[in-house]
Amino acid sequence: MLKIDLHVHTWHSDSTGSVKAVLEVARRKGLDGIAITDHDTLRGAYEALEGRGRLIVIPGEEVKTAQGEILALGVKRLIPKNLSINEAIWRTHTQGGLVVIPHATVPLLGRLREKNLKDLPIDGLEVFSAITPLGGYFLERNLELARRLRVSITVGSPVLEDVLRPIEPGLTSLGGNCSRLVFKLRIVKGLFAHLPWDSSTGC
Repeated sequence: MLKIDLHVHTWHSDSTGSVKAVLEVARRKGLDGIAITDHDTLRGAYEALEGRGRLIVIPGEEVKTAQGEILALGVKRLIPKNLSINEAIWRTHTQGGLVVIPHATVPLLGRLREKNLKDLPIDGLEVFSAITPLGGYFLERNLELARRLRVSITVGSPVLEDVLRPIEPGLTSLGGNCSRLVFKLRIVKGLFAHLPWDSSTGC
């Protein structure tokens, strides 16, 4: 079972943590991988790919759309901000990426509601974030919403203030029972493109 945090920021957007520091914390916490999802930039993700060592790094972006934010996971080209959410989702999917809605039910953080989400082709819902106030309360609300929408669930820890606090409670396990099989298979398929292969040994 792989332990991966699917929502991590660096100092390339709104965290104070350098990419190097974020990678060091991820290793110290015993994670198998992280998704770097800075706001409206892939610079942190590309930097992390260069310094990942044997850590899995999934390039991503937290994209501001006209209707609210999405996490675009597994993208190689920047998704421009302020597009319609349908256009941003389409651009993510055409790159073979996955779309997750962050902090969906949290006031001020999440603008998209169930009536907006039910007709969108999203792949998952972030049900817990390490920065969410009243985390247990919103966890239950988001779990119920994910069940009604019949989408997979993820968790994350964006690291908005202190790089020493990231990635602690926020883990998405690949191999558990949380997410639908098709979501897991698509994530695992995407992971192979980001595994740190050693060209000298072939593994």
